[in-house]
Amino acid sequence: MMSFKSTGRCAALLLGATAIPVSAQQTAHLDQKALLEQTRKAYYQPIERGVQGFACTVAFDWSDVLERASGRRIPPKEPTLVALKNTTVIVTNDLVKGPVLKVDYPGGAAAVSQAVLSRERILHNLVVASLSGWNPFLSDRIFPMEGTKYRFEAVPTGYRLTLEGGTFFSILDLDPKLMVTHGESHLNGVTTDFTPTFDPSSHGWLITSLETMTLQPAVSSVAEGKANSSSSSSGAASAPDPDEAKFTFSYQFVDDMLVPKKVVVQYGEGIETPYELKDCLLVRTNGTAESKAAAARP
Repeated sequence: MMSFKSTGRCAALLLGATAIPVSAQQTAHLDQKALLEQTRKAYYQPIERGVQGFACTVAFDWSDVLERASGRRIPPKEPTLVALKNTTVIVTNDLVKGPVLKVDYPGGAAAVSQAVLSRERILHNLVVASLSGWNPFLSDRIFPMEGTKYRFEAVPTGYRLTLEGGTFFSILDLDPKLMVTHGESHLNGVTTDFTPTFDPSSHGWLITSLETMTLQPAVSSVAEGKANSSSSSSGAASAPDPDEAKFTFSYQFVDDMLVPKKVVVQYGEGIETPYELKDCLLVRTNGTAESKAAAARP
């Protein structure tokens, strides 16, 4: 006769033996192609509606930035502040190719000081870093592209999507509604861990914040922007390891599409630094852009 202890052990073995195949069977029955298509359609995709990106004027509170950097009140007639306030910055953000900034300095770049040029670089790096993080979630590039191997697996929290292509490897965790809750990407020896949050919209999940942590980060202009945007006056160029950043997005309607209105950038434990996008209109997939900002593009 089998004892209670041995019976329990057998039951446990049987349960364990059946628990693994259940998940495997669920994964085996997943229609990979259909699930990928369903996942793509779950997100806000401007390109699917004929929108390639947007062009906007960038508004930045230079008084606040300079006062934080110097630790003193900046007089309104301070030459550097006056020059920065009179500088026009236009960003044209292509959802696939990324953001490009055009800067018009009062009297031309040759007429402004090095202090103005270096501080304008702060804004450039903030805008590029935040929109470069925003774009993949609005352009479908967060999901497998042509030639990328991918596989969905059923997990207790929803799905796990793995992607592999050349030197690139990525893991995305999705909830049962196909919303990405966490991701990890590996590219050329650099590992980036990211956690997005989304709000539902009439056309799918729309990203509202993104937290990233990069291990073994390469030296880049983003790291330079982090150092320069610090409230410290030392201007140290070294970046901590890991490199952490957080971007928060609020939105405005431009025609019938949503584009960022205010973006808040925070590096590590540093102070939050916001900028705004104004006078925006959409850049269509046929290359047209009808806006005050777009008219200033080269």
